Amino acid sequence: MDLGQKIEKLLKLTSMTKVELARKLGLKDSSVISHWVKNRFKPDKKNLQKLAAAFDKPLSYFEEDISQPSSFYEAPNFTIREGTTTAKSLYEIISSLPSSKHIGVALEIQSEYFDLPYTFEPEEFLPVMFDARQKETFALKIDSKSACPWAEKGEFAIFVRAEAVQSGKIALIRYKNKYCIKKLNLLSGGEILLSTPTKQIKVSQDEILVAAKLMAFYRRPC
Repeated sequence: MDLGQKIEKLLKLTSMTKVELARKLGLKDSSVISHWVKNRFKPDKKNLQKLAAAFDKPLSYFEEDISQPSSFYEAPNFTIREGTTTAKSLYEIISSLPSSKHIGVALEIQSEYFDLPYTFEPEEFLPVMFDARQKETFALKIDSKSACPWAEKGEFAIFVRAEAVQSGKIALIRYKNKYCIKKLNLLSGGEILLSTPTKQIKVSQDEILVAAKLMAFYRRPC
């Protein structure tokens, strides 16, 4: 049972409406609850705590569905960062699992909006291991700051396939028949704010499709 199904089940068991739950959580309207139930977005840590209190459930009841996949394995001199800070080198990444694979580079992108093939045969692999039993993981090479302002030219953005992300996170999305890398923020009125460090666009939930969530940036060791 995913997180959205759990919230929907608890609403039925408690005979609570989405409007009533929104008031309990201090939200301006119930559209955010609808996004959670449909797994379009995931609640952040603060809202998870409020959900646990509202339904009198332990925090772990909700947390287990949004925990980060254990795709990466830490070794000495190894750092993973999400796309909100300065780039750092990632290296000496080791996995002891026999099912592990290297991450294939799907595409080198040079512009803000780009096409992405449905299937691809990578010609390049990163020396980064992930558990092959997890959802599909792939990388995009950033060849221009306009393609991904959080990365430096020549870095790789590592993504894992996903249909939803937490509000405030960076994702690979499909918008107007093209793909792009944007930070998604869920607004109180149900609209979604697509943003980069320099600009913002308001869209409706039906205008975008989340394809993958950002896991880390990778820079080849010098």
